[in-house]
Amino acid sequence: MIEDNVRFLNGIDKLLREKQNDYGSFDTTSWLMAGILERMLSAHNGVTVKVPSRIFGMFMIILKLWRILNNKKYKKDSSDDISCYNELLRKLVQREEKANEK
Repeated sequence: MIEDNVRFLNGIDKLLREKQNDYGSFDTTSWLMAGILERMLSAHNGVTVKVPSRIFGMFMIILKLWRILNNKKYKKDSSDDISCYNELLRKLVQREEKANEK
């Protein structure tokens, strides 16, 4: 059981490194997407709207869950992506909390 968990976590770490090489920094993308959403929603509503940077990771998890729901066949990459986004989101939240303590 412990060995399976270690293999699973090592697999996530490997996949996260590959994804970062392919797509860039999750934190930077989260910050950018939150900023875009803030400006769009603020312009649409005529008031300043604040969007947390963690919304991007949450949205991506929901998107992957939606794909699983709508696909009749199991797609391993969707489940792997959910695990990865969850880990990235966990780390982002921890870093935000640490920065807010200062």
